[in-house]
Amino acid sequence: MTDSDRDLLNRVRQAGLWEMPSGDMARTRAQTPQVREVGQTLMVDHGRLDVQVRALAAKYGVVLPDQPTADQQSWLAEERNATTSSDFERVFVNRLRAAHGVIFAVIAQVRAGTRNDDMRAFAATANQVVMRHITLLESTGLVDYNALPQPTVSTTASTSAAGALNLGSMTILTSLLVVMLVFAATLLVLWLIRSSSRRRRHRSGEENYAFDGNPEPAPKEPVR
Repeated sequence: MTDSDRDLLNRVRQAGLWEMPSGDMARTRAQTPQVREVGQTLMVDHGRLDVQVRALAAKYGVVLPDQPTADQQSWLAEERNATTSSDFERVFVNRLRAAHGVIFAVIAQVRAGTRNDDMRAFAATANQVVMRHITLLESTGLVDYNALPQPTVSTTASTSAAGALNLGSMTILTSLLVVMLVFAATLLVLWLIRSSSRRRRHRSGEENYAFDGNPEPAPKEPVR
């Protein structure tokens, strides 16, 4: 298990520590039925992810956090201090949407590059869960997209991808040459077969013509 694998376990655990109570608050404080349902789904899904995280951590000896971070505690405080249901819904949806966007990118990186089979399966599951949560939160119509952080392009990832393509270019070229050679050889064999068949038919036609077109000579008259 690499540092990035352990980091993902910590991040998912850390997310659950504040998103489960946040979803629980949404079930009771939100006025809109859709927001209440979203809160219920987030709470249940993160509870299930938390079980998987703790099982993997126990298997690989990873120490997990047991308290929300200072930022997460402040987000929970914002929700608790919301004076109206509409204010609560706005804080709940936007804080959760921003947090899911951050961890979504981390999950994708681990899923793409981990060497650990357990982490690959876990990252795939977490990816589906987070994507579902993002979709549900956005379906409320309360997300302020202008407040979300701008996506960044990793030059390291781009360089690595380009390097991988360059390394594979010779293999691709070799494969194309082999395919072309096999195709040319196949055409040559087919041409030889057809040519041989035409020569055999030609010879057979000449023999038949010689037999049918030259009858046996008439017998000579006896000498008197």
